[in-house]
Formats: sequence, structure tokens, C-alpha cells
Amino acid sequence: MLALGIVSAPSSATAEVSATRTASAVIAGYPVWAHFTNPTSGRDYTIHHELERLIKSAPSGSTIRGAIHSLSIDWIADALVAAQNRGVKVLVVIDGKNLTSTDPSVATIRRLTNHKFCEYGESGHGCISTSQDGDMHTKMFTFTSTRDPHGVARGNVSWFGSANLTYASGTDAFNNAITVYGDAGLMNGLNANFTDMYNQRHFTGNDYYDAATNRGYYLSSAADVYASPEGTGQTDTIVNRLNDITPDAECRLRVGMASITAGRPELVNQVKRLKAGGCRVWMVVGDDGSGAISMNQAVYNDLLDAGVAIHKKNKVHDKFFLAYAKYDTAYRWRVYTGSQNWTQDALNENDEIFVKMAPESSSHPLYDGYYAHFNDAYNNGVACTKANYPCR
Repeated sequence: MLALGIVSAPSSATAEVSATRTASAVIAGYPVWAHFTNPTSGRDYTIHHELERLIKSAPSGSTIRGAIHSLSIDWIADALVAAQNRGVKVLVVIDGKNLTSTDPSVATIRRLTNHKFCEYGESGHGCISTSQDGDMHTKMFTFTSTRDPHGVARGNVSWFGSANLTYASGTDAFNNAITVYGDAGLMNGLNANFTDMYNQRHFTGNDYYDAATNRGYYLSSAADVYASPEGTGQTDTIVNRLNDITPDAECRLRVGMASITAGRPELVNQVKRLKAGGCRVWMVVGDDGSGAISMNQAVYNDLLDAGVAIHKKNKVHDKFFLAYAKYDTAYRWRVYTGSQNWTQDALNENDEIFVKMAPESSSHPLYDGYYAHFNDAYNNGVACTKANYPCR
């Protein structure tokens, strides 16, 4: 086993923040950039300036598609309208709760020719979801043409992550976003999901993800995408991905998550199985707005009893985990991200995407960027114990 594969555990909570902002890699032959926000020293525009740059770089005749959960950043809305005005076809879907918003950015979005606020029934805000508690929680854009951070013209571009287009759950929180350049399969898969949302297609039993028919399931070279909602009582899309790991003493799993609840018991059990099989597991979890950890106490105690190290850090809005582990017969470094929290509503009620990036091997800069971002929150969070729940 290469020594490179055994990364050390994060250090104590008093460590200095490294404030990692970007990482770049080539995944399955495609250029990939990751961008991170770290609000420790104040509002962080890293992700949102990058999205604005992508929008402004889209040429006339190209197409932008975007899924917006919440919106309050005026200059992103302005950039989308400016793109339309210079000849870019811009289509967006927006969670229905924004329909009554008086924010100027929402008024700007209404100027787009192709925009839809999604609603279902009396209180549902999803595009595909039929749940009255459902949201369109996806954060995703695709570009048929734009430029990469070096100014190189690129086609088939996909952007996704955890950041909303707001200050509270965007610039003012720990977030991550990935842009993949050139992978037509990935962009086309995300566009298929977008089209179903834009057309507000609904499915019996609120069951959108169906691997048997490739619905809500998009495979590509750089990443695989799994879309919610998944029907209640069906599979858990994240559990099925964690099943790829063979746990042993070299295995490392790090989870950066806004919220973890009791609504995904099989997911909690899967983490416990990996830990029991030899994996070392760390988690940094966000707060519920009051300063308390956004994790059910029974789950909290269960994971601590299993030996999982948990820290709480205010303003963690991430939804990612990263693994160094054995996949089949080889050890790989892998990043998993998207919009899905480890909650029941994220799996069964909301429109969401969960993304499994293709693995990295001996060189793993994408993983390293996420590892540093994880440490930025974990190393400066509160260490959780059973005695100090809710770990304020």
C-alpha cells in the first residue's frame, strides 16, 4: 500500500483555518474545477463569482439551463438576463416558494422568456415531486458553450453543488461546487433531468429515480448522477453507492453535511457497517439555526457509539463526502457531492441530485481540494460527545 493513500486524521478543533477556495483536476479525461466557500472571515463570493463568470462567458447562440432553489443575489439574476439579451437561450426552473418573493433578483428572473416557478397542489414547491412538503432543491446549471477559468472556450459544461444563489445559504456558509468541461454525457443527463423539471413531469408514487428504465439515473465518464425523489420504501441512492466500498483498515470516509436525521436509517447503518469493517470515519455537520447541531439525538448517539468522530460547525451548508477506499480490487480516491442532505425529505420528497465523481488514483487533486475544505470546517468546529448534545 502506498503511504500516500493513508491520510492523517484532522487535527484538533483549535487548528488554523486554511481557507481553501479552488481545486482543479482532470477526471476521466475532462477538465474539472471545484470551488469552495469558507465564511470564517466573512462573506465568501468564490462560488458565485465563478458561476457569474460562466454565465457571462456564454456566447450568443448557446444555451444555459439552470435549477434555482432560492435566489437573492441580484448580480447573478442580472447576468442571466444580460445573457438572454445578447442572444443566449436561457431556461430556468425555480422552487415555487420564490413565486411570492419580493426580492429584486426574483423580479429580474421574471424577465427571462423561459422561466418556470414549480408548484404542486396547495403547498408543494417541487417540479417533479408530488409531495406537499417537497421542494425543488437542486442547484445545477449547464452550458452548451462557455469558457473555463483559463479563458479557453469549452462546450458541454456542467455546474452543480450545494450553494444556493443567496447570501444566507450561499456566500455566508460552507459550500462546494464542481464544474465539468466537455463531458457531453454528463451535460445531456443533467439536461434530461432539467427537462423533466421544466415540463413538471410527475410520476406515480412520487417515484422518479428508476434504475431499470434509466430515469433519474445518468451515467457518464466524469460522473454519475442520481436524481430524487425516490419512492418511499424503495432504495436509498447514497447507500447503494457506499456499497461499492470494501471496508478495511486503510479506508477513510469524511462527511461534510448540513443536516443528518433519523429519516435515513439504512444510510446511518451503512456508515456504521463501514466503521465496523475498519474504516475511519469523520463528520462535520451544520447547525439548525440556533447553534445546535442539525442531527437527531438518537442518530448522534448511535454514530458516536459506533466510533464516528463528529464535529459541529455553524454555517455548514455542504452536502458531500469523500472516500479513500478499496473499490473492487483497487484503492481509489473519490468525491461524492450534489444537493442532497442525509435526510428523508431529500431522498423521498424533494427534487435533488446526488453526484458520484469518477475515481482518482495516484494523483488526486480533486479529492485533496475537498479534503482541505473538509478540514477548514472540521478543524474549527466543536468536538461532539454524548455528554454535550446538542454540541453547541
